[in-house]
Amino acid sequence: MIKNQDKLFFEPRKYNTIEIWKNVTVDQWNDAGWQIKNSIRNIEVLEEVIKLNPFQKSEIERTLRTLKSEGKEALRITPYYATLMQADPFNPVLLPGEKSHKRLDPIFWQSVPTPANLLFPDTGSEGAMSEGSRSYGAAYQRYPNRVALFVAENTSCASYCVHCQRAKSLDGTVDVNKDEINKGLFYIGYNRNINEVLVTGGDALMISKSRLQYVLEELSKIPHVRVIRIATRVPVVLPMAITDDLLELINTAANKYNKGIDKYVYFMTHINHYHEITEDLALAVKKIRKHGFTIRNQTVLLNHVNDYYKTLAETFRRMFWIGVHPYYLLQCHKEKGIMHFITPIQIGEIYMKHLQGWISGVTMPRYAVNIEGGGGKVLLMPSGYDTLNLETHIDNKISESYATVTTWDGKELLRYEALGRSTKKEFANAVKIMDAFIGRKGAFLPKIILIDKKGNHIETTNRTKLPVFEKLKKSELLGYDLFDGDMPLTNPATISTELEEKFLKSKYFKSRHIEK
Repeated sequence: MIKNQDKLFFEPRKYNTIEIWKNVTVDQWNDAGWQIKNSIRNIEVLEEVIKLNPFQKSEIERTLRTLKSEGKEALRITPYYATLMQADPFNPVLLPGEKSHKRLDPIFWQSVPTPANLLFPDTGSEGAMSEGSRSYGAAYQRYPNRVALFVAENTSCASYCVHCQRAKSLDGTVDVNKDEINKGLFYIGYNRNINEVLVTGGDALMISKSRLQYVLEELSKIPHVRVIRIATRVPVVLPMAITDDLLELINTAANKYNKGIDKYVYFMTHINHYHEITEDLALAVKKIRKHGFTIRNQTVLLNHVNDYYKTLAETFRRMFWIGVHPYYLLQCHKEKGIMHFITPIQIGEIYMKHLQGWISGVTMPRYAVNIEGGGGKVLLMPSGYDTLNLETHIDNKISESYATVTTWDGKELLRYEALGRSTKKEFANAVKIMDAFIGRKGAFLPKIILIDKKGNHIETTNRTKLPVFEKLKKSELLGYDLFDGDMPLTNPATISTELEEKFLKSKYFKSRHIEK
């Protein structure tokens, strides 16, 4: 019998066991202002929190200097989120079956720029997403009925995500001022097709309360806007900033001038790994739900972070257990500096296929890729139905590294590439650099399209073996008790005799005479 002894919440390191914070009071630690003021922004503070050898320290310093020369201040981690990193991020302790020896700490990989962020600059045949080309003021639109309203610069985030598709804008050159916001609000009022607005940034909850109140009150005046979505990672990286006062402000402002049915407010957050699911996050979620808001989550499929069957399963079901609905599993965006985070689409499809049925459908997000150039999201969900009777299965044969893609508005991309590009020499040198940085081989396994000097496709790296899942392996990874046929119990009728004997001895049988 396999017993699932895993805890629901990940336990951060106790902050007062870390030398730099040993004298911090509980009130200080739980103060969002103190957290922001004491965010980790340089290597000197970082090395007080995690174990770095001299070479690792120098390589992170080199990375930060290079990014700074490009105008980017790329390191910002709240003290709270830093305690989610294990003391030795290069040798993490993960759940049984997750092959810890081949992995690194998932919070470290998401938060700390490493030499990997200077590798693989060739993003491939598709250019990076350009928000400015589809905007009017602070409003950005791809779809007929909804827009994103940028109310904060990308530099507003409490903690910077290394894998962020907008990392290119960490130089703060994009100024989201009130004039731009007013233009966006005007456009939303002008276009009667728009019934949903995503209030985003940066982080929508990292702006001043006065700006947030103004934006929400103005949206409340627009009759055709039915739903407001607030995009924020604050509950994950700064949960103490989620206060009843803030939530009441949102509740009141979003419908202050509304004359019809109340506008529903959704929170859209960003959990990538079950290590982010802590008691503090659960408390923040409980507050949000108490005020009547629904919380949905977008997870990004990240190589070296969550590109593993058990990791995804634990992340999806644990977030659902605390009241966060898995919404999207997004393919990592092709952006310079984050190519090593990208997992081949076929691998993601295989994981999603084999999660179907093994975890509840409501915990299964939709797997999608955000197509560059304004194409929007394209669903990548695998199917168990062979519509064309081709007798092919997603997990039986390695696919090509490119595909024909059709967008929601009928556009067709004939050779869309999900991965970045590299020459063989560049790839070999990159692996050598990262093996030295990590201190062992086999942990840095980027999936990259190898090309020749003329840009012609040769092959894709690390595509020789696909994940294989037997029923027993899935049961073990998910921690299910096993019955006949190496399967969890799914039909109580098959053991009705045993169940009847146990029922007759149970409190439920003994209480049969209790009056209703």
